[in-house]
Amino acid sequence: MSEHMGLIDILLSRLFHDLISPVSATVNGAELISDLGGGGGDLEQEALALIGTSARQASERLSFFRVAFGGAGSTADQSVADGAALAEPYLKARKIAFELECAADPKAVRPSVGGIKVALGFVCTLCECLPRGGSIALSVTGEAGEEMVLKATGDGANLLPEVASALEEGAESADLTSRSVVAHIAAENARRFGIDFVVQEGLNALDIRLRKQ
Repeated sequence: MSEHMGLIDILLSRLFHDLISPVSATVNGAELISDLGGGGGDLEQEALALIGTSARQASERLSFFRVAFGGAGSTADQSVADGAALAEPYLKARKIAFELECAADPKAVRPSVGGIKVALGFVCTLCECLPRGGSIALSVTGEAGEEMVLKATGDGANLLPEVASALEEGAESADLTSRSVVAHIAAENARRFGIDFVVQEGLNALDIRLRKQ
């Protein structure tokens, strides 16, 4: 039980860290408007814009985390289009471009139970592998999304040793960090839902291939 609690601590610390920035910016914008007392002109408009942008980012990240790491993703309710709609703004805020390649209508393609959850978990994992930004492409094949491939490209893209270790079955919670915990959770969810994953490294590129067993 203590090992599981330690894992929860690390995961929540990571998620809260990602949420603090937009929430804090929202608070700062509101305080600035309060200090201006309604007569701030352009400065007040900038503060309102900051609040709007930050609140939207916080909402987008919560929606992403809800499926990637919460119970909402443990179903077959999400289509490929739903997953893309969550991934694109999450990545945009991190200055990472997102691309979707799906021969069929992405709204009609619904991977097996937990499929979108696992894909989003690995999207979050790949963010840690792009130190200078870049892009992440999701390629989906099959009428039911039998195979999904995530390809991350960017200057210096690489699989960090701590992330590689976290992907291994039986990785110890004590060895996880805020950077590697999402990789561990994504890998464990893949095993939980019977989804095989293979990681391949290339020059400034990293692929994760997902296929239902």
